[in-house]
Amino acid sequence: MRFLLLFIFLLLFIGENIAQNTSLPFPRNFENSYEKGLRSWDGNPGPNYWQNRSDYKINISLNPKEHELEGSQEVTYYNNSPDTLRMIRLKLLADLYRKGGQRANDVDPNDVTDGVEIEHLTINGVPVAKSAQNRHDCYLDIQLKSPLAAKSSLKLSVAWEYTLPASEHATRECICDPTTFFIPYFYPEIAVYDDLHGWASAPYNGLQEFYHAFSNYAVSIILPKGYQAWATGEWQNAAEILQPQYLERWQEAHTNPEVISIFSEAELKSGRVFKNLKKNVFHFKATDVPDFAFAASDHYNWDATSVVVDDKTNRRTLVSAAYDSQSRDFKRVARIAADGIRLMSTWLPGYPFPYPSLTVFNGNDGMEYPMMINDASVSEDYVTSLTVHEASHTYFPFMMGTNEQYYAWMDEGWASFFDHFLADSLDNKNSRIGSWGFCNDWEVPPMVPSRALDGRSYGFAAYTRPQLAYTQLYDMLGSEKFHKCMTIYMDRWKGKHPGPYEFFNTFNNVSGQNLDWFWKPWFFEFGYPDLKLEVAKMDNVTGGGNANYVIYVERKGNIPVPVHLEIEYADGSKEHIHKTAEEWKNEDKRVLQLKISAGKTPKKVTLGDKTIPEAKPKDNVWQGG
Repeated sequence: MRFLLLFIFLLLFIGENIAQNTSLPFPRNFENSYEKGLRSWDGNPGPNYWQNRSDYKINISLNPKEHELEGSQEVTYYNNSPDTLRMIRLKLLADLYRKGGQRANDVDPNDVTDGVEIEHLTINGVPVAKSAQNRHDCYLDIQLKSPLAAKSSLKLSVAWEYTLPASEHATRECICDPTTFFIPYFYPEIAVYDDLHGWASAPYNGLQEFYHAFSNYAVSIILPKGYQAWATGEWQNAAEILQPQYLERWQEAHTNPEVISIFSEAELKSGRVFKNLKKNVFHFKATDVPDFAFAASDHYNWDATSVVVDDKTNRRTLVSAAYDSQSRDFKRVARIAADGIRLMSTWLPGYPFPYPSLTVFNGNDGMEYPMMINDASVSEDYVTSLTVHEASHTYFPFMMGTNEQYYAWMDEGWASFFDHFLADSLDNKNSRIGSWGFCNDWEVPPMVPSRALDGRSYGFAAYTRPQLAYTQLYDMLGSEKFHKCMTIYMDRWKGKHPGPYEFFNTFNNVSGQNLDWFWKPWFFEFGYPDLKLEVAKMDNVTGGGNANYVIYVERKGNIPVPVHLEIEYADGSKEHIHKTAEEWKNEDKRVLQLKISAGKTPKKVTLGDKTIPEAKPKDNVWQGG
């Protein structure tokens, strides 16, 4: 009994201790990180924060005719954690097409193979026995003969090959035409080991996205004669491959604010672009990035420009578009991307674009990678939104290493928020944000782990609901305070792995407000935003014989949103009244009462605005008699 009472006391003490720091629901498996000083309750990394990382040296060879990829790599893995690791987990994401693998969607049966073929695998120079390997869920677990001690490193060597999926519907990658390829997830990558979940364990099934460790890459890409490569990082040996005329254009693009053609399809096919080499070997380097992807073609056009992303240092980013001649929308993409990156650096999020280059490649999807984007050709009225959405992912989840497998809203929500306002600014529009998903049985709060969701539930929780939440937060805090919270959040967690509470707590800390009343309904609770409008006529209240009117706005839903009113008067004038979501800070407050100016007779009152979600809008308009 005494031990039972002690156990209960400890549970109550821990619960009380956490309750003193947050009023939000808090997972028990996160407690250690805060108790051990790895993360702080004010939103900062703790004094004992750590993260593991790797250095990759990769050689990769593409056989376009056979659709085969062969590679070898040397990896140095640094265990900066306080834990002794008895296992190393590799991600083999191309095993999505392995026989027997789990997949969220059907794939072309012709693309199903034996998966990634491992030709050799060593740890610190010693071959890894088959009995020490366990392959599952697009992972390869390696049991270590000698455990990896805390604050130490190991060297892993691996050679592999696999066949690329040829279907036009292949997930996030493509054989875009017989001689054009976009190739992500091609190398065995060491999975993330962190303080919140240990080894990353979410199976890759083609739906949920990713979680990567920050690493350094030195990659050599071997292509047949006549092919150009675009990749994560900075191209190191352009002078060895490009003829002087095209090298000069490429160099000029690094400082020219105008879009210039590095080469056209006709020039590439003419054979004049490259030096007379038996094969083209491209060297790329990238520092402190969470992944690496590349693309190749023997006939794509290449446009490029550069844009100042940091006014203090005058640092520029090289922005490229590589595309098929038939993709008319892509002729604008380099300009859109450059202008979007400038707005990102100076307005939303208002933080210097972190990477030295970005290439938007004409592929088959709408998918982001560090310094690379795989975008399908789309309609003219959608190309701006798609381009800036994918480019803004540079901040989340790449600069800020968020975990998309658990909390996709921490990057997709921000990208959706950014692309709405950035695209509207670039295209001079005033668009509506949809809120179609509320009040459906499949709609769940964003804090439900993304790995547990699919279909509409995933889409609404990862994209729409957080986008709407950030929009109301921006309105409530105002541009200046919102920007201060955002930039400090980025300063604190750039190059690290923030979890949800680092976001919540940083905004609380920097804004000087406890915003838990806002976070809880928007991110943790089931529910919906719903306001009801009523207008009442009050005769002779002023004693002057004129009727006065009172507007009542009732909060019927649990999710707080702004009150925005447009009042049209009988004399032809209009008035707008705006109250931010803070009007509902006290959850017991159910009705807002507003008096209409004495002597004014309302003809029509409309509640709501294009960026304010409303689940049941039928009672949001009042018409006078």
